[in-house]
Amino acid sequence: MKKQALLVAALSAFLLQSCEEKPPLIKFTEDTAKDTTYVGAVPAPQGRQVLVEEYTGAACPNCPAGHEILKEYQKTYPGRVNVIGLYITGPIQTKPPTNPHAAIYDFRHGDATSISKVIYGGVSSLPTAGIDRKPFGGNLKVDRGSWGAAIEAGLALPDSLNLTMESTFDSASGKLSVIAKIEYPVTIMFPHNLSIAVLQDSIIDVQEYPSTDPVHPGGDEKYLFTNVLRTMLTTVPGGDPILPSQTVKEPGRVVVKAYTFDTKNITDRSEAPARWPAFKANHAKVVGFITNEGSGSYRVIQSAQAAVKYK
Repeated sequence: MKKQALLVAALSAFLLQSCEEKPPLIKFTEDTAKDTTYVGAVPAPQGRQVLVEEYTGAACPNCPAGHEILKEYQKTYPGRVNVIGLYITGPIQTKPPTNPHAAIYDFRHGDATSISKVIYGGVSSLPTAGIDRKPFGGNLKVDRGSWGAAIEAGLALPDSLNLTMESTFDSASGKLSVIAKIEYPVTIMFPHNLSIAVLQDSIIDVQEYPSTDPVHPGGDEKYLFTNVLRTMLTTVPGGDPILPSQTVKEPGRVVVKAYTFDTKNITDRSEAPARWPAFKANHAKVVGFITNEGSGSYRVIQSAQAAVKYK
């Protein structure tokens, strides 16, 4: 019990430290979640998972090298590094390539742009990433050369709560169902939010490379895009409150949040809806992450992902 108390005190102090004020949250979607909660046996800590919000672009020659760095860390720490690929409006490198080969798709999305502006104060150069939405080396936007060290630092932190994700797709109705289960190994006394992203893998299109690249000089017309954000199911960019009526979540507390989403509307907030690939559930996954809601920081304290399964 003494160790638990020390862990809670240290974690609370870390999460609630002051930081720069953020603009108001933007609510893009109706929250379809209904909390279910109960108290069960106190679970063992799940182990820390790290969230990487990767700002990338199809017209960014240096971005494929960034993708490879993250793939290697996902192999090194299987199931513990969760990557969201964010394509935003603004930097020229995020626009779809046009020369010498025109891209079919346009991955830029309003949710990604909102996150970049509100959480990160804007993104102007690529590739860059946020690691658990907290500074590393004094910077919230982490340069590619520091991604590995920032990921390892995040993995070394103690676990404060457990998060598991499930997702199913009904092909007849086109509805995507997502269930997030939050379990508390220790007492949590600060407000915290849940965010859920729907991602798609295995999209083939044009990606620019450096002109000096020995394999793909200038670009690859059949590049395999992964972790592409299709939509956020929760409030953008801060997430939905987790059981706000109960300010103290005791050890053994379980909260279940369920969402249903119509995939026919999955391009509603994209830059160019007509230029998105069709949603394919067998190439989709969901990433959930929990952030503290103290002092406007929205630092990530746990994340998890799950593949989408057919009903």
